[in-house]
Amino acid sequence: MEKDNLNRDQLYLYEEIMTGLKQYIDSHGLKEGDRIPTEKELGDLFKASRISIRRAIKELVEEGTLNIVRGKGTFVSAPRKEIHLLDLQGFSEGLTTDNDTITKDIISIQRVKSNKNLDRIFENQYDEFIELVRKVYRNDQALSLDFAYLPTELYPGIEERITPESSTFTIIHDDYGVEFKKVNKNLEFVHPDEELQGHLKVNSLNLLVLVDKVIYGEHDAPVHYSKYYLIADRVKLRLEHIIDQN
Repeated sequence: MEKDNLNRDQLYLYEEIMTGLKQYIDSHGLKEGDRIPTEKELGDLFKASRISIRRAIKELVEEGTLNIVRGKGTFVSAPRKEIHLLDLQGFSEGLTTDNDTITKDIISIQRVKSNKNLDRIFENQYDEFIELVRKVYRNDQALSLDFAYLPTELYPGIEERITPESSTFTIIHDDYGVEFKKVNKNLEFVHPDEELQGHLKVNSLNLLVLVDKVIYGEHDAPVHYSKYYLIADRVKLRLEHIIDQN
């Protein structure tokens, strides 16, 4: 009988604990960064074994509800931010919701000469680019570091139009009359170098999602290139494609 109770506890109770923990967080008004009770305290609260408590916490960490800080405890995390990877528009345009505040800081904006990577992307058409580096925050917490490259020949004087909160996507479309026809995105998981660690306040073991994006205009000509590094455990990536059966 004791063995049967243990199996039921391990296989089923952790799901009830997950629900109960979320209700506990809501009912006690816990916010991002607040510490939840210890495993022992949770075991007493839910009348469950430490195995089930740990399993529930592990699942909540994986879904982004909780965050474990070794030696300090388990804390409430911000829910992961959903990002639509197939969206044509700029990265940060669709991020703001009623529950979030998205802000951006310009790290640097400068003219740079082309290099092998930019020559490949822009098919050796341009010699000079505006390099824009911005950090994106969600509710004052770093979310990503964004690098954008804009040919100065295509967009003369564009650096004077860019502010921390402006959308380069909107400026290019509205001020320069560029129509966007398609976008290519490549996705990979990387570990941050020292520069990224410093900007995003992560360590070398944290995973980042690197999204490499090229936007094309008329005649499949590349008109915008960017790459952005997202902190993996703070985002949820979504793919959605509408099938036209006509």
